[in-house]
Amino acid sequence: MKKITTFFSFISGYWTHVFCLSLIVIGMPFSKFLMSLGTISLIVNWFIEGGLKKKFTSFFRNKTAVFLTGAYLIFVIGMLHSNNVEYGLKDLRIKIPLLAFPVVLSTTHRLKKSHYFLIVRLFTLSVIASSVYGFLVYQNLLPAKKEILELRDISQFISHIRLSLMIVLSLFLIPKLFTHSLGFKIFGVSSSLFLLYFLSFMESGTGLVLGFITLFFISLYYLFKKKNLYGFFMLAPILIGGTLVIQNLYSTYHTIKIDTTAPSLFTKSGNPYDKNYFYNFFDNGNYAKDFVCEKELTEEWSRISTQPFYPTDSTDGAQFILIRYLTSRGLKKDREGMRQLTDWDIKNIEAGIPNYLHARTNIVSRLHRIMFELDGYLAGVNASGNSLAQRLEYWKVSKEIIKEKPWFGYGTGDVADVFEKHYQLRGTNLEAKYQLRSHNQYLSTAIAVGIVGLAFFLFCLLFPIGIGFKQRNYFYLICLCISILSFFSEDTLETQDGVFFFTFLTNFFLFSSKNRYLKSVD
Repeated sequence: MKKITTFFSFISGYWTHVFCLSLIVIGMPFSKFLMSLGTISLIVNWFIEGGLKKKFTSFFRNKTAVFLTGAYLIFVIGMLHSNNVEYGLKDLRIKIPLLAFPVVLSTTHRLKKSHYFLIVRLFTLSVIASSVYGFLVYQNLLPAKKEILELRDISQFISHIRLSLMIVLSLFLIPKLFTHSLGFKIFGVSSSLFLLYFLSFMESGTGLVLGFITLFFISLYYLFKKKNLYGFFMLAPILIGGTLVIQNLYSTYHTIKIDTTAPSLFTKSGNPYDKNYFYNFFDNGNYAKDFVCEKELTEEWSRISTQPFYPTDSTDGAQFILIRYLTSRGLKKDREGMRQLTDWDIKNIEAGIPNYLHARTNIVSRLHRIMFELDGYLAGVNASGNSLAQRLEYWKVSKEIIKEKPWFGYGTGDVADVFEKHYQLRGTNLEAKYQLRSHNQYLSTAIAVGIVGLAFFLFCLLFPIGIGFKQRNYFYLICLCISILSFFSEDTLETQDGVFFFTFLTNFFLFSSKNRYLKSVD
């Protein structure tokens, strides 16, 4: 018995705890298996160390830890009125980190300063490595773990949304982690620039928006709480840049650029323009119906491309894409307009890109597509296949569902069934493959456990904020801010990588450090 005790004491303890934490943070941007292995090992180590009575006593004395577990228990209570028990149990299994990490991390080892920062650095380095790998795969310089069918597949190991959240968090952590020497500072600056470029390259509107909003809150904190001009110097470019972007987008989609009050009746080749053309899209300040000579379009398109102009049984044809593309360029839809197209333009049209602003791979292109989606959705265009428009439709459906059972919801296990039933009974323009859940953690929670449950859920998650400010726990506050903002556009806690991002990191930042050196990252 003594030998067994000696063996367990040898394989468990502080260093095993540090190793398990390392597995988790390395696995977060790389491997669900490593995340799971690290978590299971962390919990097993917690049990093997013994002293469970003392640990549970410590846990129940820690109000912060107790309230954090309440975010999980509310979903357990939601099982009491669930019809779909199987789905509910699956949901509880995914969310179990909400229960496990507050208990384990609040009652076990406080890391030494060097080891605490080692874990945080391992996380940021893993995020950088995962991003670099995806970028090199996209450039065909490394073998792919999964085929890149669209730009979001550049995130090779986890969801591109979760990776973007980790990148944004890393951008706020790096300035606090790599400052010890000139080499560290050069690495930190170059890594930050690459991550910013990578976010833009993979067109992560979610990541960049969350990053700018978080930076905006930090600016306000420095400006009004600390009375520091540093906040003004951060805030000014955000406000100026945001104003210019909004003005540019508004001008692009709502300012008519071609004067049609005295329209030409004939093309330069002498052919009449089609009167009252039926295609009524509005791109970049120009109407698709204006200055259309379909006769010249068909002749010129057949000269420069093998793709048919009109739709056939096997292809949609280039007709509408071509008209919209010419419209976006501010060109007339006639022979002269066609002859101003470049080889790059022709390739874009053949690839089904309807607007030249959408053709480039960068965040500006993404913003223009988002604006077009929003404009189309408000005009009644089918939202299928458009991420923002789909979210607006999901939120609309979610609100309708909540109205039917507002106070206590439908139950933890019945959320997916309620959505499916609503789509069938109420009808929707969304194609079947796009008929998904709310993509909003707050709405999903309200559907599951009602407004009462949502209020308790939020209280539990936000309870530690006071302690975070008191300890000047920069890492925790930044992570929490990014997470709760992500809840507006994603069901962050409905997937393993999402729940790990929020639950593990916030609990690690809250409980794994010693207060005396939290101030060193202020």
